[in-house]
Amino acid sequence: MSIRRRIAVLSAASIIALALALVALGGRAQNQTLFAFAGTNDGFDIGVTDTNGNALTRVEPGTYTFVVRDRSTQHNFHFASNEDRTVDFRTELAFVGEQSFTVTLRPGTEYAYACEPHWQTMNGHLATNAATTPPSAPPPPPPAPKPKTVRAGVTPGGTAYVATRSLRAGRYRLVVRDASKRRNFHLAGPGFNRRTRIAFTGTAVWTARLKRGTYRYGSDPEPLEGRLRIR
Repeated sequence: MSIRRRIAVLSAASIIALALALVALGGRAQNQTLFAFAGTNDGFDIGVTDTNGNALTRVEPGTYTFVVRDRSTQHNFHFASNEDRTVDFRTELAFVGEQSFTVTLRPGTEYAYACEPHWQTMNGHLATNAATTPPSAPPPPPPAPKPKTVRAGVTPGGTAYVATRSLRAGRYRLVVRDASKRRNFHLAGPGFNRRTRIAFTGTAVWTARLKRGTYRYGSDPEPLEGRLRIR
């Protein structure tokens, strides 16, 4: 093989190796990081910020790692979208600390976040910019139907109640009115177990997927004598 031919072959091999290295480096690129918080000092604050602490309401579409700083057992952080059902994460109400969630935000999509027990006052939204080119992926499925509302609670005298005795299995929005300073409301059954605090008075909103079976309700520490049948 001539010297010129060898040089040409080596040059082509070097170009291919460099291209493969660049692709590998690109594949290891880190996701962008956003920070979320809820319940500082048991307060009613909630939000999403960039790494410099600036509040955000709009970002570019892409893959992000949300670092959620949940600072209270009275609050949690729930992030989801009716337009993009692939994104739905939350911290548990009793959890205090830091958790990370990695999600891909679609172009031109509205996302919302809230504290589930106090969604009326602790809420916000984060939108993504539209894509510069038409997306090749099919449109997202239609949003899930809104859950039906079921009212429950405990009276000032300490009597726990649920507004119905029977429901079909499915997703529900439980609006719990706790009007007693000495009693709480507690609902437990297949896959669900939540209660208000004894000293709490006010309204709590829970989202629950109720399964077939019997759910019990009442006030602690008494036995849960109420029955809600899910068929």
